[in-house]
Amino acid sequence: MRDVVLVMLLLSCALQHGFAQQSPGSGEVKLYRYGDLLLQRGIQLTEPALVNALKNPDASVRYLAAMKLAEDKAVDAGPAIEQALAVEKAPRDRVNIALALALLGDPVGDAHLKKICADKDFTPEFRLYAVRYMFDLHFQKDKDCLAAAEEIAESQKANFGDKTSALELLARFKGLTVEESQKVLKVVASRLEDPEPVVRMASSQSLAALGDAAAVPYLESALAREQDENIRSVFEKDLKKLQADSKP
Repeated sequence: MRDVVLVMLLLSCALQHGFAQQSPGSGEVKLYRYGDLLLQRGIQLTEPALVNALKNPDASVRYLAAMKLAEDKAVDAGPAIEQALAVEKAPRDRVNIALALALLGDPVGDAHLKKICADKDFTPEFRLYAVRYMFDLHFQKDKDCLAAAEEIAESQKANFGDKTSALELLARFKGLTVEESQKVLKVVASRLEDPEPVVRMASSQSLAALGDAAAVPYLESALAREQDENIRSVFEKDLKKLQADSKP
């Protein structure tokens, strides 16, 4: 199962960090693998070279090396990756190196991802990476990751990209208590009044994904006051879905 996770995360990292490139005129997207990217940076793909690359001054090289070691199932490199994680300062590298450890089955990786979720001073974008990675690793509920997504969704300081990511993630939590589910609903519904149009639409879509009939009044009220026709169409679609899902 973790092999499937690794393939999915390869695509995710490629899209997030510009490792997928579109060929001019063809419309085709070329996906670069970790090994390709490391070779482009002059890093050989032997295990000793990859372990050495964990100390490379280039931040991208450090986490790419860790992910390549995970892809190669280089369990023996676990202690070296743990050491790299312990001294890493770059937020993106910390979360990705922790993921590499988790993919190797090292509990230090899982524990560090949870620690990042709980760290309110951590960069919001990469804190949400930790939340997403926990889902990818099949942790469907972690209280610190849930709290991180709620906090960022409601934050006045978070940018709209982080807010929309947080809203999407909130709809993915499973096994919540009644109280936790009610809080998630209120947090998501509150963003229907966000000044950013994309956040309002993300809120609506997340409410539809939650599938809770209690969200219907929130969407009805939001629809009544919304002036933007494009956003109204999203609200209407999501409201119909919620109403249909709530029918006995």
